Amino acid sequence: MAKKVSLSVFLVFFSALLGACKKSNDGNDDTILTLLLVQATAATPCSTRCHIYLSDKYGGALGSGGIKGPDAICNGDINRVKGKTYKALISVPGSREITGSATGTPTYTDWVLKANTFYSNSTDPSNTTGSTTNANRIFRDSNVTMQMNFPLGTNGTTFWTGITITGGNFANGDNCTNWSTIGAGVNGQVGVVGASTTTLVDATTNVCNVSNRVVCVEQ
Repeated sequence: MAKKVSLSVFLVFFSALLGACKKSNDGNDDTILTLLLVQATAATPCSTRCHIYLSDKYGGALGSGGIKGPDAICNGDINRVKGKTYKALISVPGSREITGSATGTPTYTDWVLKANTFYSNSTDPSNTTGSTTNANRIFRDSNVTMQMNFPLGTNGTTFWTGITITGGNFANGDNCTNWSTIGAGVNGQVGVVGASTTTLVDATTNVCNVSNRVVCVEQ
């Protein structure tokens, strides 16, 4: 009789132990999964070398518009490096912009370029094709403001920016109503790829129902 009682107690204890272990393991699984998701989304920032590329083509309505829409395009484009974080070189007044001196020190809000950093559209670290920003976080190749001395894409390719230079100063330009419309009567500022250069800020505008690309910059 005593053996039967002891066996019953042991079985109850063992069942409770298994349940506790299972619960603990499930909790550990959840914790591990959370850590993996955090690691996957928390990209290591680039430092001395960063990736820059042109996205697919879109009309002036860039995703959900504003800054979030263009940034989402950059972080979902086929040309991105998975695991890296990108921002669009796009202006939305008050959210992301560059204003002030085009040759001195501008004023920035959530500006996407770093100071004294090499940018290339090649992900091969041994590839030396690219351009380096100055201490003011802009390109000045051949003393031309916001010019890179390499083509970011095919000659003649245009891309949305919303940025212009007027009176020697950076300024917010036309931006398809904060990148929310493809209306034929609305314009957006664009940059252009040349045969051997890329002009990131230009006086040119396109109608918002025309498709252009977006410059995406690794962070």
